[in-house]
Amino acid sequence: MSRLIPKRAWIASAAVTAGLLTTACVPDTTRGRVEHDVAATFSNQYAQSLQRQGKPVERPKIKSIECHSGVNVKVDSGPGGWPCEIKYVGADGKPQDDTFLTLIDALGCYQAFNVDDTKRYHKVIDVQSHKKIDDPAGSFDGCYDVFDDRTNTSKK
Repeated sequence: MSRLIPKRAWIASAAVTAGLLTTACVPDTTRGRVEHDVAATFSNQYAQSLQRQGKPVERPKIKSIECHSGVNVKVDSGPGGWPCEIKYVGADGKPQDDTFLTLIDALGCYQAFNVDDTKRYHKVIDVQSHKKIDDPAGSFDGCYDVFDDRTNTSKK
């Protein structure tokens, strides 16, 4: 009987450890995380676009961003396609309203591209190389922190 207690304790310990490992390592794609990171990455790419063109670097003033899961429409969570509408004021002072299709994988990384092909495939002249390049603000990629506290999934 004394041999059974350590064996049972080991089995219970292994089960608890396995449970913790499987739940602790599962990234959680939430609306809050997607909106926060896509807005920040877009802002960075917008500034890089201006810099590559030799213009004064200014980040857009983002007025709002709204993203919704195209796959999990009840809860707004999980990987898949997320259309994100970004309303902002550009460096020229004019209000803009762009929609990006954001393709998110199960690890919290994404590719976002403007659904307006004239903006997605827009070319700019890079002042360093003097070559036409794709506008960095037309499409971009990134990864977000899947363990932060942005767990909002509501559908406002």
